Amino acid sequence: MARIDYFDPESAPEHIIRAMGGKKKLGIFRMIANSENVGPEVLELGKKLSVGSSLPHEIREVVILRVGYLSDAAYELKQHTAVARRVGLSDEMIAAIGEYPDSCFPFTQEHLDYLHFTDAVVKETTPGDEVFSRVQVRLDNSQLVELVLLIGFYMMVSRVMNTFNIDLETGPAEPYSLRLQ
Repeated sequence: MARIDYFDPESAPEHIIRAMGGKKKLGIFRMIANSENVGPEVLELGKKLSVGSSLPHEIREVVILRVGYLSDAAYELKQHTAVARRVGLSDEMIAAIGEYPDSCFPFTQEHLDYLHFTDAVVKETTPGDEVFSRVQVRLDNSQLVELVLLIGFYMMVSRVMNTFNIDLETGPAEPYSLRLQ
């Protein structure tokens, strides 16, 4: 059970309803919406990073899942496991992301580079030059900044989920529209 009440969308100002994407939304959206001053902007940033990102869908989900595992965020893992499946990640790969670096899953070098990068940003606040360079050759400057923003955003959201003990929704995770590249 959540530590504080979820935001009630029935009594919400229109700008918050727009930011939430409508009245019937996930618990994380309803919890963030409790912050009337910054909640709408946080929700807009999350939407942009989720559906307006220029990062490849698969890589984005590998990174989000890794942040979720490192943050011990069950809610995030449930939601993004479903998204990861929709973008083509196998259940074996999803599990291996959580077991990394002890997993024997045959990750590609690209996946390993993003996993190393994510771990460094989450655990050490910045990747070393070698790890940074391996990712930098794969992305333009805009995407590289977006990658760090994605990691930071999901670290923040994981802390909101865990701090407020957001309830897991029952049933399948709610889909969202993916911007095709």
